[in-house]
Amino acid sequence: KRAGHSVTILEARKSPGGRVRTLRSFSDGLYAEAGALGFAAEHRFTWDYVGDFGLPVRFNFRFGLDQIAYMHGSRFRISPATGGGQIPFPVTPRERDAGVYGLTSLYMGEFMREIGNPLRPGWPPESLRGLDAITCLQMLRDAGASNGAIDIIEALHLGLLGYGLDSISALSAVLSEALATGTPSYEIDGGNDKLPGKFKKKLKKQLKKLAVVQRIEQNDTSVTVYYSTGGELQTITADRAVCALPFSVLKDIEVSPAFPEDKQRAIREIKLTPITRTFLQFRSRVWEQNGLDGGGISDLDIQNTHSPTLTQSGRRGILASYTGGQRALDLAAMTEEDRQDHVLRKMGNLFNGLNAQYEDGTSYIWQDDEFIRGGFTYFEPDQLTTLLPVAQRAEGRIHFAGEHTSVWHGWMNGALESGNRAADEVNSAAV
Repeated sequence: KRAGHSVTILEARKSPGGRVRTLRSFSDGLYAEAGALGFAAEHRFTWDYVGDFGLPVRFNFRFGLDQIAYMHGSRFRISPATGGGQIPFPVTPRERDAGVYGLTSLYMGEFMREIGNPLRPGWPPESLRGLDAITCLQMLRDAGASNGAIDIIEALHLGLLGYGLDSISALSAVLSEALATGTPSYEIDGGNDKLPGKFKKKLKKQLKKLAVVQRIEQNDTSVTVYYSTGGELQTITADRAVCALPFSVLKDIEVSPAFPEDKQRAIREIKLTPITRTFLQFRSRVWEQNGLDGGGISDLDIQNTHSPTLTQSGRRGILASYTGGQRALDLAAMTEEDRQDHVLRKMGNLFNGLNAQYEDGTSYIWQDDEFIRGGFTYFEPDQLTTLLPVAQRAEGRIHFAGEHTSVWHGWMNGALESGNRAADEVNSAAV
């Protein structure tokens, strides 16, 4: 818009935001993030927009509280300050010295240091290119990681990608850790949905709400998009289009003429991780009374836990279960009531005193969202170096954006970075 273009945004929902989704159905004004949880200090696109809009930012953690783990049938505390915690099952002496939060660096640190700038031409460096051909699990085994250490690594961030360590490219795993590890994490004070809310305010006149894309056509001079709104089929024609639809949705939309075969393959094969998040509200934050921040890792089917209310005031609190892959599908298959009961029971393995304080809860199942159909992108072996460049490539007058077209897949920064890339393509193209 600032570059002088006449812009129209087709948005399938009432409000924009995609996978930035803040739930506000809890008591006492509490809220929880169903989508993006935060961003790192190095995520400059997110930081720049947050700064441009004047949004208040804070750490999304608190000093002085421990985290908890439940693995191999044992519960043990983890101190974020040291990354420690006495691991109560067999690991090697080196792994025990590294601690829970040091295991990823122990086995992937050398690769993470070589990752470089993934936006530069020629990325990845030749020394890392072979990692895209194997799974993360194979990389860890080749490096000598014990079964116990692999179980811990899978219970951390990487276990939420795809269907576990055996489903994701080792290069993708190294990249994900390099982009997420070692820096403080931040959130927008009042909810991350304030960021798309600012975009909406800035672009209100350009926004067509409840506009669901049905078909895309292009020729040598223009692009025409067919969309339904209010039960009626309408069209809009423009010089160029930026398509930010997830490929999980785009694959079912008719495109004429058809994209080249390699683009069609990227659209078919780049997938989104199933994600189910279950939120339980409690009368009091009994976990904080025990010196815990609500963050937990486990080999249970509830996977990770965190407390969305850690940085919010009040007596009541929320704990969330964050599951990916098959676990997310299994939880999603339950009724809401059964899922709440199940998650509450399993959370009891990590935290004491929950049952007496439980009030209510809700869930968000991303794979059931008709306009998304998943949580975030993951890359299987041989996809990051082959399909991502194709996913990013413009096709005629159609340009592509979205976290699935960014090396920062799974982050707000990826969505914003890809949008800026697409805008640069449009600005530098001949009309």
